[in-house]
Amino acid sequence: MSTPRPASDWPEDPYPGRWPDHSYVVGEDGVVHAVEVDAATPSGWAVRSGPVPVCLDAWLRERGLQGLAGRTAVLSFGSNRCPSKLLRQGGPWVNLACETSGLAAVWSHGTRAYDEQVVATLVGAQDHAAPFFVSLCTDEELALLDVVEGRGTGYDLVPIDPAQVVLADGSSPDAVSAYVGLRPHRWPVAGADGHPVLLDAMDQDEITRWREGERLHWEPVAGSPYLPLTADAFV
Repeated sequence: MSTPRPASDWPEDPYPGRWPDHSYVVGEDGVVHAVEVDAATPSGWAVRSGPVPVCLDAWLRERGLQGLAGRTAVLSFGSNRCPSKLLRQGGPWVNLACETSGLAAVWSHGTRAYDEQVVATLVGAQDHAAPFFVSLCTDEELALLDVVEGRGTGYDLVPIDPAQVVLADGSSPDAVSAYVGLRPHRWPVAGADGHPVLLDAMDQDEITRWREGERLHWEPVAGSPYLPLTADAFV
């Protein structure tokens, strides 16, 4: 049995915050419940917060929430992995840990308006592997993320090759998308080597100091191990 914990155990400040090292669902009471692979359940996933594992799909329906069918898979690579942030903004509640290949979370050139913290974006990255989350969103949660991420003004929601995203049960989503920097303030900032700065390479204080030096946007060049994920980026 995994003991439920309050979302506040994973604070959102400084950006990108903290998150569990396992799949999870956030309950209406702000409590985080671990989710694990369980082939014995109809959905293949179980909420393990009590003496008996409960099918994730059934757990959701028992609380008046939409089951897993019909949800949209969105790759969460920045602060949308953080339970306390999800609780504050109102979802998404279902988040499955995954391993990704050929993708990297990197620091962007801009900050978010309400607290001036530097935020992340996503790029293609040759031979790079990283653990992220797949957030399974209802239509309402997706609409919420569109607003939170500034879809069309800061980020765009772009499809990702599902083969690059592998869940804990070894499967890949049928389809998955990610919010990727669309406008200059959400393009990657260039590091000392001219490449994007990996999110894990600097913390918030370090990237803030780095940006104070009038740093340039990263621009893709031939032969670079990094590439943009939007066709009209950097135009």
